[in-house]
Amino acid sequence: MKNLSFSILFTFGTLLTSAQPDSERIKSAVEKLSSCGNFIRADQNYVYTGFGAYHTGSTSDRKAQPAEVRMIDIQTQHEYQVATLDSVVDILTHNDSTYVLTFSALEEWDMHTRQRKAVYSTLSLDQRLGDEQHARGMALYKNKLVIAHGRLGISFFDLSTKKASPPLELISQGPLESMAQDVTVSGNYAFVALDNYSVTGLHQKQAFRGLAVVDIENERIVKLVDDLPPGLDSISSDHQSLIASFYGNPIWKFSIHSILTSNKTPTPTKRVFKFPKAGHPNGKAFMDDKYYYSCFWELPTSGSYYKRGQIVLNRSQMMLD
Repeated sequence: MKNLSFSILFTFGTLLTSAQPDSERIKSAVEKLSSCGNFIRADQNYVYTGFGAYHTGSTSDRKAQPAEVRMIDIQTQHEYQVATLDSVVDILTHNDSTYVLTFSALEEWDMHTRQRKAVYSTLSLDQRLGDEQHARGMALYKNKLVIAHGRLGISFFDLSTKKASPPLELISQGPLESMAQDVTVSGNYAFVALDNYSVTGLHQKQAFRGLAVVDIENERIVKLVDDLPPGLDSISSDHQSLIASFYGNPIWKFSIHSILTSNKTPTPTKRVFKFPKAGHPNGKAFMDDKYYYSCFWELPTSGSYYKRGQIVLNRSQMMLD
């Protein structure tokens, strides 16, 4: 994945390619964000974070709620803001457009002029979405977006035709349900993070909780990795490692080779529970060759509320490389 053209993408799902601005300038831009929301992403020009909540008071009839993206110019270190039509869950840049994923749609932007160009559905049918069926995260493979779509599984969005596919169900949903929370791409595979949607009794089997591995070229599931801890909400990858965040505490690193070849749930090669400051990462992270960047909830020194900010972890020092 590291041989991607610079003009194609700067964020490959959640990993920056080798044709990138200096990691130290990205780190500086991340640290200058005035606040951190649901994720951190970057392209060749900007570092991004997006804001907004999921629930609006009714789980059965969710309505879009206007939100915003904040972005730091990597060169000038100046912050800008743009208003979105709904709460923002992910961002990536492809060619001359930046795609802003909200819970309810995909917005195409020209971030140089800070103008919205178009709005697209993330599903092939303009269907009414139920609770936890909305979009959650996305990653890029060639000219295709892979979109994690909650209880519906995943969908594919063709960037040439600007059309989405019907959802691909990842597991058989019975009385117990799971939801696709995030997705990352490494090689020809999409790794989709699924967490429980249903609550069970103490001795009852949980709904599927783990990873679904998808052959993107053929749009088919090739492997399921079950029995991961609860709270899997963010995954990042490069050509050899996958880093999974379970609500930010802990963070586990897996070998992609072991995920693809093991006949059982693979053992993580590193578990991170302690961080340079008190608290834990929050939301979706991304990484380049040197750093792992994430929003961060810091324990308060006074008062009763977490302080929202961001953190940059040296991958080598944390053994996440």
